[in-house]
Amino acid sequence: MKIAIMTQPLGKNYGGIMQAWALQQVLKNAGHEPVTIDRQADVKGPAYTAARFGYRALQKVLGKRKAPINIERYLPTILQQTNEFIGQHLKMSEPLNSTAKLKAHFEREQYDAVIVGSDQTWRPCYSPNIDNFFLDFLQGSDIKRIAYASSFGVEEWEYTKEQTQRCAALAKQFYAISVRENSGVDLCRDYFGVEATHVVDPTLLLERSSYEALYKNKEIHERQGVCTYILDQANWKNQVVETVKRELNEVQYYNQPKASLSEFSSSNLGDYNMPSIDEWIKGFADAKFVITDSFHGTVFSILFNKPFISLINPSRGASRFYSLADRLGLSERLFSKFDEFAVKELLSVEFHYPDISHKLMGLRRESERFLAGALIY
Repeated sequence: MKIAIMTQPLGKNYGGIMQAWALQQVLKNAGHEPVTIDRQADVKGPAYTAARFGYRALQKVLGKRKAPINIERYLPTILQQTNEFIGQHLKMSEPLNSTAKLKAHFEREQYDAVIVGSDQTWRPCYSPNIDNFFLDFLQGSDIKRIAYASSFGVEEWEYTKEQTQRCAALAKQFYAISVRENSGVDLCRDYFGVEATHVVDPTLLLERSSYEALYKNKEIHERQGVCTYILDQANWKNQVVETVKRELNEVQYYNQPKASLSEFSSSNLGDYNMPSIDEWIKGFADAKFVITDSFHGTVFSILFNKPFISLINPSRGASRFYSLADRLGLSERLFSKFDEFAVKELLSVEFHYPDISHKLMGLRRESERFLAGALIY
């Protein structure tokens, strides 16, 4: 089958890239032809562009922004290595920055099915156009509609009344719906009036060896110690890191840009450059311990059998952490604040991976059955 995949724009986030790659791999292994749709944000008008320039200029004058006002022009360099991975390892559509272009693409390509997911594709504040991620542009088409591990990100309802009405009607046209969090099952039932199945993120459908193959035989410096992958800095998170380093007597290393594109805290453009996907994955493979506030950082810690601590970011979506941890018996590894006693206690307990691996295998099989069943004509 020729299958289109609707997911978030790729390039700036390692987890987003890896879940897109993993889903393509799973579909290819099953004999399908997947294409990830490059749905970019709609083109903004002159008024928006002028307002953004003015806001950034003011932030610069106030000393709250160190990055260039026109940092977008440097994105090809900043994202060079992640975009190279996408170009080499994923089959993508052309960039589509409007509903009209999206509709025309699907009419031209004649896909047999479309899969929405994974990642927070059903979170309105994250998706370029939330109606598109419920396939509003396919009205009148008989293409098979599937949601695989689509995520709302949070437990509370973030849709407006109008969005709820539109998306509920569109959700009822899906052949099969699965979500990444347990809370998503409830949200689909309560607000859309549809049944959904709880499945794992696409990255968890692949074995560890699939990721090792991406960096095998490449010259990547090996590191030892505590690997940190932290997206949002905070003092309490630093306290957790320092406690773990001290208790384990290990050094810290990380595989991410020195400065975030969401904070613009550096005037040095090189600080925003994203390391390669190979380096990012191998960072987890080499670690003795991982500390992360990223959902996919947590996933790769589990895949590589590494003891870890996950630091919860409520604004980015906490339900996905709790949902996965509950199903694997890892809830004690989630922290929402610094608790020195709890950190030390956790470090004193053996990380018993065979139990986790057994549970993960069961979840993986359930998810594979859902996806295979949804794609049968």
